[in-house]
Amino acid sequence: MAVERVASLGLGEFRRHLPYALRGLAHHWADERSVIAVTQWGKVSLVVEELEALTLSGALSLPRLRIAMAFEGGSEAQHAAFVAVYDRAFQRGGG
Repeated sequence: MAVERVASLGLGEFRRHLPYALRGLAHHWADERSVIAVTQWGKVSLVVEELEALTLSGALSLPRLRIAMAFEGGSEAQHAAFVAVYDRAFQRGGG
């Protein structure tokens, strides 16, 4: 199972919030844009790609990232549970 998300945040903000999404899982950055998390059932690789900022007006521009997740080991249910926790950690209110 592979999952991809596009988020309106910068790389620094992603790195600060990632520990909440991983909930204490052992992880390490393989390089500046790739992180490996170790779960009880296998590994999750996250690769971050900076996208062109979303410009809403001359005064408002939002950074964007594409985050690709690849799973090694585990079941689809375990992968889906990981993604649900990840999504909640990066969820923002709107209105």
